[in-house]
Amino acid sequence: MHTIIHVTHEAVDHLGGIGTVLQGLLTSAQYRAKVGRSILVGPLPYPDRAVSDPMARLGEHPTACYYSGPDRHDPVGLGALLSPIEHAFGTRIVYGSRTFHAPGDEHNTADADLLLFDVSNPNRDQLSTFKWFLHEHHGIESQRYEHSWDYEEYTRLAAPAYHALCSLLALAAGPGSNRSGAPPAVVIAHEFMGVPTALRCGGDCARFRTLFHAHECSTARRITEHLPGFDSAFYPAMNNAMAKNQSVGEVFGDQSDFGRHALVSRTHVLDGVMAVGPETADELRFLSPAMRTSRTRVVYNGLPARPVTPADRARSRALVDQWLTATLGHRPDYLLTHVTRPVPSKGLWRDLTLCKHLAKHLAAKGKTAAYLLLTCAAPTRSFMQASSMAERYRWPFAHQLGYPDLVGPEIDLYREMQTFNASLDTAKDGTRGSVHAILVNQFGFSRQRLGPNAPEALTTADLRRAADVELGMSTYEPFGIAQLEPLHAGAICVTSTVCGCMGLVKRAISELKLDRCDLVLPADFAGVTAPTPTDAQAHAAQHMTDAQRLEIEDRLCAQLAAQLADRLPTTQAQRDAHLALGQKLAGLMSWDRVVETDFMPAVEAALTRP
Repeated sequence: MHTIIHVTHEAVDHLGGIGTVLQGLLTSAQYRAKVGRSILVGPLPYPDRAVSDPMARLGEHPTACYYSGPDRHDPVGLGALLSPIEHAFGTRIVYGSRTFHAPGDEHNTADADLLLFDVSNPNRDQLSTFKWFLHEHHGIESQRYEHSWDYEEYTRLAAPAYHALCSLLALAAGPGSNRSGAPPAVVIAHEFMGVPTALRCGGDCARFRTLFHAHECSTARRITEHLPGFDSAFYPAMNNAMAKNQSVGEVFGDQSDFGRHALVSRTHVLDGVMAVGPETADELRFLSPAMRTSRTRVVYNGLPARPVTPADRARSRALVDQWLTATLGHRPDYLLTHVTRPVPSKGLWRDLTLCKHLAKHLAAKGKTAAYLLLTCAAPTRSFMQASSMAERYRWPFAHQLGYPDLVGPEIDLYREMQTFNASLDTAKDGTRGSVHAILVNQFGFSRQRLGPNAPEALTTADLRRAADVELGMSTYEPFGIAQLEPLHAGAICVTSTVCGCMGLVKRAISELKLDRCDLVLPADFAGVTAPTPTDAQAHAAQHMTDAQRLEIEDRLCAQLAAQLADRLPTTQAQRDAHLALGQKLAGLMSWDRVVETDFMPAVEAALTRP
C-alpha cells in the first residue's frame, strides 16, 4: 500500500479544478485499493484567524486535529516532532484529517491527512538557504520572482514541509524505518505550486519519489491568452516549431521573467511528469530541450459515470423545465448549458456566435432553445438575496449592476447576452424568439441558490442530466472536466479540440469500435487535427489579428451549428439512444478507469525508477 503526498493549494478549500481532481482521485476505489495513506500538504489558510476549535482550520468535513501550533493544541504529543520544525523555520503547523466526497456522490467518501503551514513569517536565514539550493542545483534565480506571492508562498513551504513529512513518515513506519529500506512515499506536485517541495524532496530518494502533475502548462496559457488569435494562433505555431525541434523561447521570446515558467521547466529532474492531456504534454515538451526528453506521460482526469435511467433523466428535465417556464415564460424544446468560470480562456463569446447560427436551424424546424450560462465572479448569493432579486426584477432573466447581482466579468457577459437577445427579438429573418440566453451568476443550481421559482428537489445534478447540449469551446483548456460532465446523461458536448479531454474521448470511442460518436462535436478552432503547418502558415497564425480570428470563429460556428442541429434528438427513442451511448462512454472515462490505466502506472513507474 503506497503513501502518496499531494502538494496543493486546495488542501483545505475547494477553489477550482484541482480540488475536483483530488475529490475524484481520493474517492476512487482503484486509488483506495493501492494507496494506504494520503497526505495533502499546503499553506494554512487565514493563519491569523482565531478559532474556538482547531478543527475549524481543516475545512469542510474535518475528522480530527492531531496538532495545531497556532492553538497550542497537542492531544497526542506530536509537538515533540513538529515544534522544533516550527521553531527552526518560523512557521506554525497544523496537522489533522478530513473527509473528501466524490464529485456528485456524497455517499462515496475517503479520508486523508492534512499538513498545513503558516508561511507568513518565515525564518529568513532558512529561506535563503533553500533559495540558494534552488539556484545551485536547479538554476532558479529566486530573487527575480520574490515580488510574486505565487512563487514566494510555495518556496517558503518547501523546506518545513520536507522536514515535517520526514518526521511523520518515520513515526508511522516505526523505529529504524529510515534505515530499513522502507518503500519511498510519492510526492505529487500539483501544478507549479508543489514544485519547490518536490524539488526539495527529490534529493532524498531513500524517502521520496517525486512526480509533477501538470494540470496545465503555465507558460503556454500565458502566451495563448495574450495572442490576438488565442488557440488559433498558438497551436499552429507550436506544432510547426516542435517539428523543427525548436523551443518556446525561439518562437515566442524569452520566458524567464515568469516564475511559474522557471519552476515548471525544471520538472524534468523529477521522477516523472503527468500531463492531463496530449496538448499539455506537448506544451511541456515545448518548454526546453531538457523537457523534451523528460519522462512525460498523459494521465487523464476522470469523469462522472453515475448510472442514469431514462426515468432519471425525465425527472430531472421536468424539474429544470419547471424553473425555465417560471423564468422564461415558456418551456423551450432544447436546453444548452455551459457551467464554467468567468475567465477569458473559456471562450464564452463563441457560445453566442454558435447560438446565432443555431437559431436559424431551430426556427426552420419550429423549435426553441434556452442557453444557460452558469458562472460566478462573486461570493455566493443567499436565498434571501436571490429571492429579492427574482421578485423585484425577474433575476436571473434580467440583471442589475452591483452586488448581490452583477460584478466583475459578469457585467460584460450580461451585456453581450443582452445584445444577443435583442438581436433575435427584433430579427426579421424568422429567428425571433428561437434562442434565449440566460446568465445565472450563482454557484449551484438549487432552490437555495435560485430562489422560490426553483422546485424544492432541484439540484445541479438535475441540470447536468437535463441538458441537451454542453458547450465548452475554450481557447485554452488542459483537460476540461466540466465540458463532458453531462455526457453520461446523453448530452451532446461541443468541445474545443485543444481540450485535453478530447484525447480521452477518442480513446473511449476507439474501445467501443465506433466510426462516429454523435455525442461529441469537436470544435477545431486551432486546426490541431490538420498536418503540421508550413512556416508561412505558422507565421500567419502567430500574427493573426482579432478580425481574422473572429472571421474564423464565425465560419466554424456556422458549421458546428448545422451539425448540432442535425444531431439534436427529436424523438424519445433518440434521447434514449443518446443516454445509452453516454453511459457506455462515461464508463470508459470514469475515475476508477483512469486511475487504473493512467494514474497508478505513473506512480509505479516513479517508484521503480533506478
